[in-house]
Amino acid sequence: MSVTGQSHWILDGYNVMHALDKIRGSHSFEVARARFLTWLGQFQSQGDKHITVVFDSNVTFEGPQVTSSCIHVIYSPQGFNADGTILMYVRQANPETRSHLTIVTRDLMLRDTLFAYNCVVVSPEAFFKEYIIYQSNTQHIKQQKKSSQEHFYKPFQTHFDRHPPKVS
Repeated sequence: MSVTGQSHWILDGYNVMHALDKIRGSHSFEVARARFLTWLGQFQSQGDKHITVVFDSNVTFEGPQVTSSCIHVIYSPQGFNADGTILMYVRQANPETRSHLTIVTRDLMLRDTLFAYNCVVVSPEAFFKEYIIYQSNTQHIKQQKKSSQEHFYKPFQTHFDRHPPKVS
């Protein structure tokens, strides 16, 4: 599951959902999880990144394991929790690509353990700030493109308004 050339974000699913208060207002974990994954899809679409979300398997799940081409949902196997699954994944990752891994969790024991593996470990709050930065940069780039298109085409538009092309 290593992705070269991309940053790879691994999220401790329910841990991050609770920390960012993404469960409030939902009638069930299934609805909250679906909303959370949709929100993550917006983050993933804003740049060259791959996202893996690891959920504890103690909550029933019915549905696809992959929500998009770059968001993978994993449920911890029987006998493991999400923390153990994340740690197992990091240990199995190629040591040369571990520096491309960013683990998002609030679990202090997992964070302390992961620092030994040369990957980046951030809190859900830091992840949220990253999301906001990506979002604002994307909006700024869209505004620049729109503005540059308007400036480029505007002088020609007045010419075409006065002299419409003849259609044969």
